[in-house]
Amino acid sequence: MRASSSGSSEAVSGQGEASAVQTATQALREALKASEGVLLPCEPSPEGVLAAVGMTYLARVGRTDRVRLARADACQPMLGEALCVAPPATDASAVALARRVLAGVRRSTGTEAARRIVLACAADGPDAPEAVRRYVRTCFACGRALPLTDPSVLALDDLARTVTNEVEKTRQFVRFSHVADGSWMAVFRPAANTVPLVANHFAERMGTERFCLLDPTRGVAALHEAGERRCQVMGVDAQLASRMERELRLASDEPYVRALWKRLYDGLALEGRGPYERGYDLRTHWMPKRLWEGLVELDPRSADPGAHVPARYAGRQSA
Repeated sequence: MRASSSGSSEAVSGQGEASAVQTATQALREALKASEGVLLPCEPSPEGVLAAVGMTYLARVGRTDRVRLARADACQPMLGEALCVAPPATDASAVALARRVLAGVRRSTGTEAARRIVLACAADGPDAPEAVRRYVRTCFACGRALPLTDPSVLALDDLARTVTNEVEKTRQFVRFSHVADGSWMAVFRPAANTVPLVANHFAERMGTERFCLLDPTRGVAALHEAGERRCQVMGVDAQLASRMERELRLASDEPYVRALWKRLYDGLALEGRGPYERGYDLRTHWMPKRLWEGLVELDPRSADPGAHVPARYAGRQSA
């Protein structure tokens, strides 16, 4: 579906784009003149995807099939496609352009459409950026009369639903550990880029604590200082992420607390029940096996409380 030039171009156009966006947009125009189509790889983040979408409007791409977006880490040009590079998602001009695109969607179609776009940008699928681009075009073309059965709308709804489910799993199954410097650390490997989406949830719940939530697969970390209202989300290179995970030193009370939690969890188990009895295998049903590795209650090493008994638990051990 083709977006009208009056609404969509005004939504993303702006004066004084910085050189990174200007250079990339000019390169896109030249690639379109010289080839049948262009593949535009972009970073899998709201800033990266929406900046690439905005570039297609700044370059005045008319036909939908002339440009295709894909994740920069999972893209393969087709025959006849030229490769054009989008500006880094951290570049100020790219961030500003992404914000204008999202603001344009919010004005034309509503807050819910903008929220779904942000969720879809966190999806792992290689075609997620292209699904976002097609959805944005439909939003600008249809406005508040967005057709819910349009293929572009259905595709984005599927992505948003998948990421929403993964956000909930992240909130449920992240396990923070008390580390030697007094702060808290959690390593989690979700099936979508959910750390930026859940960071402030944990900031609200652990507002008085200093903590770090790390996704080593994507190199993303949420850092929170005690007393702050929000987290700082930042990129972490693979070497540093591996070191943070490998060299984690637990606080002296952490083994004891893990043992308490594991004992409680094991005590709630429903031993001996069959597959046709209520409560059978609830863990398998509600807890994906890919996440079991990071759960301290399922780690056999958590059964050992260590030699140190924290003062707050002294004298409370059962015989």
